[in-house]
This record gives sequence, C-alpha cells and structure tokens, in this order.
Amino acid sequence: MTAPVIQDPREDMEFYCEFDMGGEELYAVKWYKDDYEFFRYIPGRDPSLVEFHVMGVHVDSTRTHCAQTFCTLFLNNLSRTFSSGAYRCEVSSEAPAFRLASQTHNVTIAGKYKIS
Repeated sequence: MTAPVIQDPREDMEFYCEFDMGGEELYAVKWYKDDYEFFRYIPGRDPSLVEFHVMGVHVDSTRTHCAQTFCTLFLNNLSRTFSSGAYRCEVSSEAPAFRLASQTHNVTIAGKYKIS
C-alpha cells in the first residue's frame, strides 16, 4: 500500500493498494479510516463499488479504479481536522480459504505555506 505521510488539503489524496492473490479468487477490497469502513470493491457484484459515509472522507469515484490485483483510490475535499488518521487497505479471498491481508498508513493533513 502506498499513501502520503503528509497531505496538502488543497490537493486530492491518492492511495494505492496492490495484491497478489496467489491463485485464489479476490472476494473484496475494503478501505477504512480509523477502523471505519468507507469504501468497498467486490468484483462480480452490482454495484461492485460501494461507499459508506465517514466524516472527512470523500471518495472521487470518477478517478477511483479497482481490479483483480490493485485498487487506486482518490479522496478530495480534505479537511485538516477530519481527514487525518489511519487508513487501511484490507484484501480478502473467496471461499474456502477466506484469507485476509491488510496494511495501514497514518496520514496527516497539513497545509504547505510560503513565508515571505
């Protein structure tokens, strides 16, 4: 998983999660902020992309793309107060194995200022 350590709130934030299913079928990719799920991708379902309301998290669904081996997620309208936190990508496989893997990155939303 890649994520910024510090993110300017005036710019969109990009997350990238890549995974190797080792021959197993992908069941779902879920994204969390501070242990609250805000996005889910389940291939083969209609709709395959589902968003959940979490304060400070606004998914740009026009640029977000998930597939069998990766998921790229864009967030916009960031807030210093509510968008900072621990973001986690969680990947799970189909039955019968139901394997689960995840990675978490802490992100701080902070502006970049010029001092003259």
